[in-house]
Amino acid sequence: MAKTATVEAGGSVARRFDSHDTGSALWLMAPALVLYAIFSLLPIAATFWLSFNSSAGFNTASSFVGLDNYAATAADPIVWQSLWHTLLWLIYHVVLAGGLGLALALAISRLKVTQVFFRTAFFLPHLVSLAVVGVIWANIYDPFYGLLNTALTELGLGAFTQGWLSDPALVLFSVNVASSWQGFGLYMLLFIAGLQNIDHSLYDAAEVDGASAWQKLVYVTLPGLREVTTFVVSLAMINGLKGFATVFVMTNGGPFYQSELITTYIYRLAFQSQDHGRAAVLCILLSLLAIAITLVFNRWRARLSK
Repeated sequence: MAKTATVEAGGSVARRFDSHDTGSALWLMAPALVLYAIFSLLPIAATFWLSFNSSAGFNTASSFVGLDNYAATAADPIVWQSLWHTLLWLIYHVVLAGGLGLALALAISRLKVTQVFFRTAFFLPHLVSLAVVGVIWANIYDPFYGLLNTALTELGLGAFTQGWLSDPALVLFSVNVASSWQGFGLYMLLFIAGLQNIDHSLYDAAEVDGASAWQKLVYVTLPGLREVTTFVVSLAMINGLKGFATVFVMTNGGPFYQSELITTYIYRLAFQSQDHGRAAVLCILLSLLAIAITLVFNRWRARLSK
């Protein structure tokens, strides 16, 4: 009987403690929750509200139009074109920036004396803003005085000179090269950190078994980089979806919308055409695209971890 009373008393004390602890936590979290509501939840709600309204500018009255903005967006061929370009941009960035980061990490990790120098040198582009990168690469791609075409001509490869930013078939890839050049240094450092965490006894055991350099890479290095690779891919996908500054500076979505991304088209609708309703619809579409890609990627990562 006494034991039961003690247990009940202990339970009531625990309940009182939990209630008091929860209240204290809420009070401590209140400033952050208020800021999160103001700067995150409220803009999200305003975007949804704006997508059902028609507005011709920031200082004009809006009117409720229901699903008209969604219907107009679905009927706009540029929207589907920019969506396809965004997916291509994402793939290009993951392959180019992530692949180059991995290749350089594998090469630099073998160096002993000059490793710090090359790590610093290859990371420096990541410190440059994307707008500046766009200006630099726009000059590199200049068809008449640019470094790329000039170098090809001097090497006797003048037949390969191109209008890199004026050719509809090359422009998206060319701009993505500039964006990937800015981002590969971060991925390289992440891969180098992953390589340093691989147990070197695994390489010694592979050498004893007579494994070649390629077999070491496939059966030791790449499996050891699995966690880092999934993180780099997720980071590259996030950066790929945020592509805007480089495209805006170098091509502004041209020529003929061949480098238009969802982000650049949102800017065009919101600030040039003053069509805030359709711009809000595209913001929602971009968010849904990010959620879908995240779900697919998480499933892929879960399968790899099994």
